[in-house]
Amino acid sequence: MDVDHRLVSLRHRSLKEALRVYFIQCRKKENAAHSEKHTIAKALGLHATPPTAQSLAATGMVKVVIRDCFDDTGYKRGTLLVDRGNEDLVGSGNTALSVPVDESWYVIEPDESIIFIDSKGIGSVSLAVLRGKCSKCPDLLTYVNSVIDEAVNDRKGVRPTHGGDLIQFGWNAGPQHARVFGLVNNLTSKRLSMTARQQKDSHALGILALSWNLLVASLPAEVSISCIEAINEAGLPSMTVKCNNSDSGYTLDLPDGSLCFSTAERAPSEGYMSQNYESPIHTDQLYAPYAMNWVTFHSIVDPDQCQLHGDRSSGGNYVDVSLRVVVKCATDTVMSMQPCFKHGTTLAREGVCRQGTAINFSKHIKKAFDEAIAIEGDVKAMVTQLAGEKE
Repeated sequence: MDVDHRLVSLRHRSLKEALRVYFIQCRKKENAAHSEKHTIAKALGLHATPPTAQSLAATGMVKVVIRDCFDDTGYKRGTLLVDRGNEDLVGSGNTALSVPVDESWYVIEPDESIIFIDSKGIGSVSLAVLRGKCSKCPDLLTYVNSVIDEAVNDRKGVRPTHGGDLIQFGWNAGPQHARVFGLVNNLTSKRLSMTARQQKDSHALGILALSWNLLVASLPAEVSISCIEAINEAGLPSMTVKCNNSDSGYTLDLPDGSLCFSTAERAPSEGYMSQNYESPIHTDQLYAPYAMNWVTFHSIVDPDQCQLHGDRSSGGNYVDVSLRVVVKCATDTVMSMQPCFKHGTTLAREGVCRQGTAINFSKHIKKAFDEAIAIEGDVKAMVTQLAGEKE
């Protein structure tokens, strides 16, 4: 009996010690995760009040330029854009505008951060381009790009007549012939398990939430505040995914472990990821005064295929036709632009890869939402129902 008693006592002490070690390890993991979240939030300025254009200019790292719109009636919607020297990319029979057209155009270099102010709009921001906002967290940027790459391979895009891939997330209005408010469902594989689908959706939800919080904290307050006011007035629900009824919080599944930002704001209702996306001259119909995007990667991956020589550009540059501005593409660039201005992207050479995220505020999605609410009556109940529906 004494032997049995000693064995039981030994096992009890061993179990107690094992539990003690386990809880110490859990506490260390929690502390490490908390420290990592704090580091990311501080490096990206996620808890900071959005800076005004004037305060950004005061840093000496951002140029502020007064620039008004030009007469853009001569530049037709649907016209392709191409960097001067890259005219060989334009197909036979296509009409293209080579930019910059002349010396009246402004070209923003890859290392240049700049804000354009409209002299007629009491100093309102026309275009903001800020570089290197995630430079202190290169591993985070790598993770974001891996999720974008995964999304492009797994999901069906929108605007198939344009070059490259544009993948929509969040809420949409359904196809043009059958408008109905609901969640985007664009995973191409029907054989994925529910767990795999939810994991992919969670990855996308996470980096779009991160994108939104970074954009709001980095861009001029004149941009961020006006967009937040428009979002509040519109009343659309925040971005979510199937089987997730929460309206806040997101997770980043980083290689060294998951980080859960449980109380952070999610992205607004409509977001996009893109890879090598190209669009001709167009305008956007939005209910907010700005659209926002984050270029997360730009690189010449195959110099031989790209064939950069002479005055050629790698292409894929954003062009604000109304302002006559060309923004040279560069990794880790946050931007805001006015959707009513004519804009687009230049054709890109082969061997170049660029990608990023975008936040949009389409009027047709708001219209579908308003029509749905007129029938359902309760936003929260409708969102709960739509998010809980089976695929």
